[in-house]
Amino acid sequence: MVYSAHVGAPSGAPSVEAVVCCGRKDPQVAAFGHGGVFVEGAFFYKPRPKARDRYENERRFLELICCSCESSEPLRAFVPNFYGEVERDGAWFFKMDDLLHAFSLRGRHIADLKMGLRTFAESEAQSAKPRADLFERMERMEERLGSRVLTDAERASRSMTKARWMALRDSLSSTSALGFRIDALLTPRAHLTAFDSRLFHTRARADVLAALRSFFPRRGECEGGSHPRQAAAALLARVRELRGALTRSAVFSRHELIGTTLLLVADETCRAGAWMIDFGVTREAPAPLQHDVPWVPGNREDGYLLGLASLTEMLQELVAADEWD
Repeated sequence: MVYSAHVGAPSGAPSVEAVVCCGRKDPQVAAFGHGGVFVEGAFFYKPRPKARDRYENERRFLELICCSCESSEPLRAFVPNFYGEVERDGAWFFKMDDLLHAFSLRGRHIADLKMGLRTFAESEAQSAKPRADLFERMERMEERLGSRVLTDAERASRSMTKARWMALRDSLSSTSALGFRIDALLTPRAHLTAFDSRLFHTRARADVLAALRSFFPRRGECEGGSHPRQAAAALLARVRELRGALTRSAVFSRHELIGTTLLLVADETCRAGAWMIDFGVTREAPAPLQHDVPWVPGNREDGYLLGLASLTEMLQELVAADEWD
């Protein structure tokens, strides 16, 4: 198993940081907007979240999956192994498996999919604090979008709430319609992040499908007689296995997963994998959740399984069409 290279920047930072890997900088092992991460051998070290709630949420969820005495937890194969917290040079890190370790260094393909019908917690929807930084970021995105999405009141105050920002991000992307969105892609051909590319407003199913196809190696990039269809078929099988594990997991049924990432990885040998990461906003729900029904305020539903169903359908279509450059 592997965890690595978060390919999505919750802060919106478009810069790419090379992770120090075995004493050298490795540009293929990239962390988008996540400062301070590093890889050492087969392990990935992520600075533990500064916000107390995010720290406790992520640590608790990882411990429930990976550190429980119950070895039959279905999600153990889909979450990076967690080895606790370690101190390095006065800073504390979560120590996990490096999810890229088993993949070829030269031709890695990485995608960050934000799962669910919403990416904000219900508590965030209540926040009325005006944010000038979010307004300025959306103003720049609006220019690239070519249409107005900011309200007259927001323009007058030159601010917007985080709740409005998150809801607008969800509606502009495929989150609200498909239950997932592609927040970033890294291949030998391109590096796309949500805030400096078309991804932030990739909403139509056909456009999402095209972006998903671009994640896979092209025929000319495959080695050893492999074919892109093999990678797509392997990922499809993995996603189907994940759905089965989720439906059997008691941990999943009683947790609200908001803003989590499904990390997709492939390489030029056409191996592929998928893992669940980013649990800083994952909270225990007061009652079991279905994960496959729409969200209405108060029901805590996240729509994770709806997004996974959309992804499964698209992968099935890619495999069946067998159309690769």
